[in-house]
Amino acid sequence: MSRSIDMRSVLIGGLLAVIALCLVGAVPFIPSEEYGRFQIETNNSHAFILDTATGQVWSSSFYISSSSLIRIENDPNFHAAKTDGRFITVQ
Repeated sequence: MSRSIDMRSVLIGGLLAVIALCLVGAVPFIPSEEYGRFQIETNNSHAFILDTATGQVWSSSFYISSSSLIRIENDPNFHAAKTDGRFITVQ
């Protein structure tokens, strides 16, 4: 049994595959100084966020009771946004 291949369908399928690959590869550029900028460390009673670019540290102390998580001595900016969100550079 012989089957013929429709070249128009192959061309359309190939173009769709190329378009899909281009769309998947279109991610925003993050400069190397922004990638991995913030480091988070925790243990049983403390959490720290370190900005490796500026050296600033935010900390939060807490303890876990039998029914809930209780925060003590929390840095007021611990849960605030750390950057303005502009990671994309256009040249």
